[in-house]
Amino acid sequence: MSLRNGALALLVLALAGLGLAARDHRMAFTRLYALSFSSPPLLEPGQENPETVWFDDYFTVEGIDADTFAIGEPRFYQGNYNYLVVGSERALLFDSGPGVRDIRPVVASLTDLPVVAVPSHLHYDHIGNHVLFDQIGVVDLPEFRTRAEAHGGILRPTPAEHLGFVEDIPIPDLRVTEWLTPGSDIDLGGRTLRVLHTPGHTRDSISLFDAARDQLFTGDYVTEGALYAFIPGASLADFLATANALLDVLPESVQLLTAHRFTPPGPPILRYEDLQNLQTALLAIRSGELQATGTYPRVYRVNDDLEVHADFRWGQQW
Repeated sequence: MSLRNGALALLVLALAGLGLAARDHRMAFTRLYALSFSSPPLLEPGQENPETVWFDDYFTVEGIDADTFAIGEPRFYQGNYNYLVVGSERALLFDSGPGVRDIRPVVASLTDLPVVAVPSHLHYDHIGNHVLFDQIGVVDLPEFRTRAEAHGGILRPTPAEHLGFVEDIPIPDLRVTEWLTPGSDIDLGGRTLRVLHTPGHTRDSISLFDAARDQLFTGDYVTEGALYAFIPGASLADFLATANALLDVLPESVQLLTAHRFTPPGPPILRYEDLQNLQTALLAIRSGELQATGTYPRVYRVNDDLEVHADFRWGQQW
């Protein structure tokens, strides 16, 4: 999810006046932010890559390869990108956007195979179209959420997991047909995706790794622009642990196919080097060597493409 920085300073003063406890201030801040937020209108279409095709007046499609498609929403202010990964027997849609428009016609134009919709995490801007699909796969994480919480196979995210109140978007009921285990493989027929638990932005964040094609679909763990580590469930310690783990297993040639575009044109694709830069910055934040700007969130520059937007020093959860 992405938030605008409009009235942050005023909200911080309000939080201080409320005397909120450290463990509660992130959710309270987000709720206060929601009171000042109004969804901006759709952006005007801009310049795109020659390879990018406008499906209609909202969605774009660009092929990463013959069986991998970036479905962009460049007119939505958060610049969401969703990825359709196609095998020989079925396809997987990784994230489905905020639900401003129905993504199913775009998917149907690219494959006639059965499609399972899998969220990188449960924020509203990533699961807006999931309820429209017959098959939904969700990660099972017994340490803080299990399939046992899905009554009759229906999982209802909590307000802190969904954050839809920011834009007055109701929490959906997800009818889960497939529970995913971290470290397991998703077989699409001739194509395999490894499920990686990649907390940092949220505790339930996952990425999908196609080792045969050197592709990592990252969700919001790492993405162009701001990495949000100040929202409920985010943790700088988790961000660092995940960076360490990914750098140990990913090849240097990996493409990081991320979920939000900061600078057009084309899909937001990052590199192994960006993960290295993130790891270095996180270590410097932890040690106090990297200085922040801004009131709230505290902004730490990683490189030309990345910033970490963090909590106050006392709330960073190292």
